[in-house]
Amino acid sequence: MGYAFHMYHMIIILTSINQVEQAQWITQQLLGKRLAACIQQTSGTSNYRWQGKLECSQEYYLHIKTTPELKEQVIAWLEQHHPYETPEIIVQEGVCSEPYGEWLSGSVLKI
Repeated sequence: MGYAFHMYHMIIILTSINQVEQAQWITQQLLGKRLAACIQQTSGTSNYRWQGKLECSQEYYLHIKTTPELKEQVIAWLEQHHPYETPEIIVQEGVCSEPYGEWLSGSVLKI
């Protein structure tokens, strides 16, 4: 049985951080405030240029799933609380299945 892809819009906000405790703190804060319905945490190596030098570090990647209505609140929260001088904040807009969209919207704040 396939899922119908009605117009259930969702937002995925990506960010990264180099300490697992900070990643878990961000996750607990956003879920506790009901700004996100789900946050997936993975880890890996990040290679990048920072202040003119090539860097390589272990990082934890957060995929923050929320509604379009809460997108700006999540971004503002990350800008205020993320410990990086220049935090990675990438926004992806998507469409999800009806059952997932209903769960997502029922798991976050209503505005």
